[in-house]
Amino acid sequence: MAASTNFSSSPSTIWSKFQLAYGRPLNQRCPELEQLINNSSNKDLSSILPGLLENIFGSSAEPGWGLDTITKSQPHSDYDTVMRFLGPEGPLLKLVCHLQTDVYLMYEFPFANLPSPTRHMIEEGSLPMFYVNKLQFQSYTKPVLRLGAFELYLFYFSVALVSHQWQMKSLNWNNMTEVVYPCLLDKYLDYFLPLNKKSLPKFPQSISTAVRSPMMQQTPTSQKHSPGSGAHTRSRSRLGLLKANLLTTQKPHGQSSPVTEKVEGDIWWSETFVQILAEFWLNQNALDIERGISPQNLSRSWSSYHLSESFMPFYHAGTGLESYMPSNNHVRLVRLFLKHIHYFVNSAEPEPVSSPYQTAESSPLDEFKRSLLPTVLQKKVYGFLKHGFERWPLDSSFRLMLETWLTYIQPWRYIEPGPVHQTKDSDKVNDLWFPFIRDNFLFYTALFQEFLQRAKRMHLTSITNAYIVFRVAKVLNLTNLPQLLREAEKMMYPLAYKQLQDLGGSYIAPELSTLLRFQISELERPEFHYINMFGRETETEVQQLLQQIHTAKTVLSAQQPEKKAEKSGLASWLDFSSLFEDTTKAYGDMSITEVKKLVLHLDQAASNLYHLFSLKPTDMTMPHSPGMGHGHTLHAGDQSSFLNTTLSTSVPRTPDCEFTRNGPQLTPMGRFQLMNGLRKFEIGYNGDPDLQPIRSFENSTLVRVLYRLSACINKMFQNEILNLYQRDDIIGKMSQVYFAAPLSPSKIPSSPMSRETIQTLRTPRLSLRYLASYQTLLYLGLMYAFLRFSFGFGPVGYMIVLLLCVLVYGLFRALTIPEERIEN
Repeated sequence: MAASTNFSSSPSTIWSKFQLAYGRPLNQRCPELEQLINNSSNKDLSSILPGLLENIFGSSAEPGWGLDTITKSQPHSDYDTVMRFLGPEGPLLKLVCHLQTDVYLMYEFPFANLPSPTRHMIEEGSLPMFYVNKLQFQSYTKPVLRLGAFELYLFYFSVALVSHQWQMKSLNWNNMTEVVYPCLLDKYLDYFLPLNKKSLPKFPQSISTAVRSPMMQQTPTSQKHSPGSGAHTRSRSRLGLLKANLLTTQKPHGQSSPVTEKVEGDIWWSETFVQILAEFWLNQNALDIERGISPQNLSRSWSSYHLSESFMPFYHAGTGLESYMPSNNHVRLVRLFLKHIHYFVNSAEPEPVSSPYQTAESSPLDEFKRSLLPTVLQKKVYGFLKHGFERWPLDSSFRLMLETWLTYIQPWRYIEPGPVHQTKDSDKVNDLWFPFIRDNFLFYTALFQEFLQRAKRMHLTSITNAYIVFRVAKVLNLTNLPQLLREAEKMMYPLAYKQLQDLGGSYIAPELSTLLRFQISELERPEFHYINMFGRETETEVQQLLQQIHTAKTVLSAQQPEKKAEKSGLASWLDFSSLFEDTTKAYGDMSITEVKKLVLHLDQAASNLYHLFSLKPTDMTMPHSPGMGHGHTLHAGDQSSFLNTTLSTSVPRTPDCEFTRNGPQLTPMGRFQLMNGLRKFEIGYNGDPDLQPIRSFENSTLVRVLYRLSACINKMFQNEILNLYQRDDIIGKMSQVYFAAPLSPSKIPSSPMSRETIQTLRTPRLSLRYLASYQTLLYLGLMYAFLRFSFGFGPVGYMIVLLLCVLVYGLFRALTIPEERIEN
């Protein structure tokens, strides 16, 4: 792609030197280019910049340096050399930043490389706000895009990811920390969007307001630069101002001081960086370009595409509109970008409270952080996710798009960088996040509706698909999040909570609040109809998904091998049939462990969905038989017969419980599972082990005698036993072996018990019941016979040896388990 400037060409000697450097290997090319940059003047380098960027990032005629393929692990890797040359403080970025300060130095960028939605808007006579002061119209030719040096660099950097050449490679960055391009992005994010305001880079000079983006200016004067004065252009400008008024509190600025102008000039670099990435990575399929397209033209299903084909752009028949499908690497970088944006926005200092005597103003950087999501990213992120939910192939790669969505709707996970804050999925969602949920309400509701439509087409016997459903149900059912969602919907859709029937009017319906109507008009298509998140229509969709979950579990349980009868005693010692059984596969290519994990994900997903929508399992619409009509609901008797056949042998078997200090308590879901035979408790004795019924392998007389003897000793020496048990020395640890309580203080009872019973079971005591077992008596008899005939020991010597064995056993256990309470 040819690039031109508005000044005379540099000397041919400089150009020839750069051309000679381009032909060298990378490990020699980067140092030589750095030397040329350091030894040449900015005037000479200004004409070299476009060709240098084409050589690095590629074009239609240039393959580029292959920044998407250079990794650390490759032999003779050029990773370090390229990272140093292209890094935020490398020689190339330093040159670019210095050239940007010259407001008269402009470069042309090919109009055809702009995102398809932007090109169509400009060709139709509408000028996006971001391109104010960047486009020039000359007679009847196509518009000319003119950029500063820094903008030109970021345009080339961003276009490389979505270029046809990179898409054709179909690479898969399983470890992004090894590849140059994502590592460069990570460094640029840390540099241009620092979490600490003191880390904001010191750029060469303040940028003149003549080349500033309209975002921070927030003035309607920018409308004068529009190529036309049509109503469409004006309405889009009003929407931007309305969003600023609704979602961000903009304070009027007084006369700015030189310090303020310097800070705002530094923010320009961060603002431009975010806007350019969002323009090229999130705006390839804006929902605007699909308005007016008939469903017949969009009937081609993406599920029939192979993964490599789905990354190629295609055209809607009869519309001329290009539709772009992002690659896996594209989605990965978008998610990385959104994570850092959350960290950046959440690092803003609390908004100062003004007093009647003094007006407090936020710093420009904090205002930029607070306005970044609603004014720059919200619409583009929504369009990116909505397109992915509608068009992504029905395969396991959809998890990348799903995790990107879950990243955006969970800003509370990204308060401070670090593994501690990134793994708190189960934390309670604080009420302070309600404004974010309200301002991004369609991300939770409309996109969940799209997910339901996709989930109903998934095969839930796949462990990846089951995990996808589990992840969504888990996130939306985080503690306090369902309550916040209901409160937000009640605020935005009040009429639905005043009437018994569900109302699902369009976005112009009067029952919708102003904020929700604005969100819909800004983010969605004109024909969009809002569906109540917690209304009957959504509940019906969720019930259908629950039916699929139960069906998948039924299929899995039917394929599992039958459980063989357990053998005990001598027969269990002589049974070697398990050595010749193949237990590696249970269902298809999945092992038994994977099947158990799959069923566990399905169980947890169903439980979270029941809780999220406050559904009663008895209200569930059951699958209809082939003879039933569509939508037929089974009666109670039919429902019971179906549930009795659903996963009676699946894992886990224990009903849903919540654990309390007095033991597990059944939840409503657990009672339903227990009554309908879906799960059951394993039958076993959980009380005082000394009082359990006498077993067939025990001598009944000895059991009663030893119990009375143990009870007498425990009563007579209760205080002494407790004192020994609580000692911290070796005697105390040995006492924990001999007088271990049946129930450890840290162990939760496995069945409901009274406080008195729990306290009794946690009291240290002596138990001699094990001596009544026929097996123990047999071992003691064999030991006596061995000592008698081998060494001639009598009863006294036998008792001494037995006592020594008991002491050695207690000492060994006390030394090997020093930090835990020992349990029987």
